[in-house]
Amino acid sequence: MKLRRPQDELAGCCWLARMVDKVRASQQGDFPILYRLSLGNPIGIDGYFLRHFGLSFREFRKAVIQSNHDETVAQWFLNQPGVDTATLAAWNAYGPKLGTPGYPGALILRVIQRFVYPKSIRQPVTNLFEMIEQDETPEARID
Repeated sequence: MKLRRPQDELAGCCWLARMVDKVRASQQGDFPILYRLSLGNPIGIDGYFLRHFGLSFREFRKAVIQSNHDETVAQWFLNQPGVDTATLAAWNAYGPKLGTPGYPGALILRVIQRFVYPKSIRQPVTNLFEMIEQDETPEARID
């Protein structure tokens, strides 16, 4: 399973491409448990993303499943009432800071790094985006 990085953009929006990949991968049947638990989870990045743009996970999932191309999903996303240049710019500044001290997710980062992302203890990260990328980048793997 290959997911795009958290900061990769679709429709000018970070996290959107990754979330689209996660929904598509969930339809394949071999989606790992950790990803199943985080997909659309209200306390994770998906939840912050969906709330920021006023979307329900059900609507989002349906739009992704019904489309075969990123361009179709991007157009659907850009047509949502909670998506405009201001909300996109705000998310692109805010999302990558999740997990940083003083931002939502800071406690979650400290908890999950002990159990799910132990590399981030030995090689510290500053936010949830970095933690995910570190974990999924082969060069960053620690044996």
